[in-house]
Amino acid sequence: MLDFSLASRKDEMIDALCRILKIESVKSPAQGNMPYGKGVFDALIKTLGIAEKLDFDSVNFYSHLGYVEYGDGDEMFAIVTHLDVVPAGDGWTVPPFDGTVKDGRIYGRGAIDDKGPAIAALFALSAIKENCISLNKRVRLIFGCDEESGWSDMDFYKKNGGEIPTMAISPDAEFPIINAEKGLLHLVAKKKAYPINEQSGGLIVRSLAAGERVNVVPAVCTCEISGNAQAVIQMMDIFNEDSPVKVTAEEINAGVRLTAHGFSAHGSKPDAGKNALTYMMQFLNMLPLRKNAISDAIYELAEQIGLQTDGTNLGIAAQDESGALTLNLGYFKTTEEGVEAGIDIRYPIHSDKETILSKINGRFKELTIREEFSRAPHFVPEDSPLVQGLKQAYEEVTGDKAYCMTMGGATFARAFPNSVAFGALFPGQEGTEHQPDEYIEIDSLVKVADIIANAILVLCK
Repeated sequence: MLDFSLASRKDEMIDALCRILKIESVKSPAQGNMPYGKGVFDALIKTLGIAEKLDFDSVNFYSHLGYVEYGDGDEMFAIVTHLDVVPAGDGWTVPPFDGTVKDGRIYGRGAIDDKGPAIAALFALSAIKENCISLNKRVRLIFGCDEESGWSDMDFYKKNGGEIPTMAISPDAEFPIINAEKGLLHLVAKKKAYPINEQSGGLIVRSLAAGERVNVVPAVCTCEISGNAQAVIQMMDIFNEDSPVKVTAEEINAGVRLTAHGFSAHGSKPDAGKNALTYMMQFLNMLPLRKNAISDAIYELAEQIGLQTDGTNLGIAAQDESGALTLNLGYFKTTEEGVEAGIDIRYPIHSDKETILSKINGRFKELTIREEFSRAPHFVPEDSPLVQGLKQAYEEVTGDKAYCMTMGGATFARAFPNSVAFGALFPGQEGTEHQPDEYIEIDSLVKVADIIANAILVLCK
């Protein structure tokens, strides 16, 4: 059992976390040796620099990810984290990329997902090394760089000789232990632009825009309409009477600009937010829109998805011991070529991806559906040595009973066979990942480090 605490290194941990929270590590176009853009590259280099000051030899794996390692043995225990983050989005009361420390919390995009846990794991391993504790496995702490946008970092690691761990954890979810993760399916719905029939009546939707990432509930949606602005505003007032998401209007030349204000959340928990895009579509579905690619998409998405987050209208609703299917309409954008929308689906472990796809394709007539990204469900038995060891490690530090759970989120745990999500949110704590004012509690940061350090001792000493 751990006989020391990371509390004495709290200030170091806060400083290290704030330094990488200041970096806007949102994926952007590749530049030279920066496959995920300068922001993600800077976060990786900064983190590896912090590790080297803690006396680790760091490895920059072709800038797709990095890692440090400690211990001896043929087997490897991996702690898999990530440094890339989703865009800040709207609604922040503090700067999203400043590392604001106040009221016992550290605020910033990535504070809990997943820069805070990455720093906690780094200092946990540093404490093991500093105390000269001998291990019978090598512990490799991996800093991923593309978790939020497709996992190409993990694919690159595996294809280019990266060692597969004997066992692994990803501190990118909740405590105690998540040994089952639902299947993940990201879809793109498209419709090509075509000329508007100028002889037909109705309002013309010129543009509709919401969201940036499919795995985030969009908080704001904007729409520009040409036509009778006053008629639109009258219908808007009727809609707003019963809607929890309000639409506002601003008259512009020959029409009106509409804005819906919802609340963001992680795409795996769509019920935790208020989707501005789906509410805007419900409102637009009430209007007589002139036929074009945008209105075709609006009418079909409003009918087949609506305000539902379980896929009932699509005929894909399902539930088993791992939970219910969830669906998030994450973004919508219009270009000269047409329209595009992103759909995030998390399905139960006993559901079948191909059946889901078949049902969805059978429902959509106006939109073409394409699979962009998917991950199969992931499961590690509760009686495995890994899970039993993590239960012991958690209970020894917290004094609370450890148990297993299922989640809809997709963590790097499913990148390797014998791997589970372990932390970093404690039972009862507010989850602010992908939301405005994301934060991690300072006391939790220290406790996460203590638990990970104890897990290393239990599994590797």
